Amino acid sequence: MNDTGALRASRALIHIDYLHDNISLVRKKTGTKICMPVKADAYGHGALHIAKAALNSGVEYLAVATVGEGKELRDGGILSPIILLSLVLPEEIDALIAADLEPLVSDTEYIEILERSAAKAGKKVPVHLKVDTGMGRIGCKPEEAAELAVTIAKSKNLDMAGTATHLAVSDSPDSGDIAYTKNQLDSFSTAVENIKKAGIDP
Repeated sequence: MNDTGALRASRALIHIDYLHDNISLVRKKTGTKICMPVKADAYGHGALHIAKAALNSGVEYLAVATVGEGKELRDGGILSPIILLSLVLPEEIDALIAADLEPLVSDTEYIEILERSAAKAGKKVPVHLKVDTGMGRIGCKPEEAAELAVTIAKSKNLDMAGTATHLAVSDSPDSGDIAYTKNQLDSFSTAVENIKKAGIDP
């Protein structure tokens, strides 16, 4: 509260040099490509500004929650791959494809709808297979992953660009949550191995 008793608005600040250092640290520790979510206007920090800073710091992928968010980045000159983290309505699929977004897929019906729409647009659309290992939101069952990957691989207008899961409590120090996260990772690893056994790069 301020001197008048009114609540003060909170502000969260991002220092771009710290962002750059954090991205460099993640890359040093993991040695992998990095995808940075900039959904919800980069959590209120300005999606386009943060996206450009992240890409300048070496991030390879961006992620958004809606087609509109992805289109905003494209309109702002962003050319990097953009993953769409949520499922879209059928009437949004043409816009998704036009904006060159990379959707998550988790069932045959959605894969087939995307395939037809991509064929109509004359494009090959990269998709990421989402596996639900315990978050309980979007995703196929781990035991279904290989079969769905085969469906994607056989598609003429879709490309298997990646495989993903969502860890529910990976930031918790609780021993039960740590065990839950380990089980999720084990389940995901098994799904990935099954995709590989089917002859597909996950």
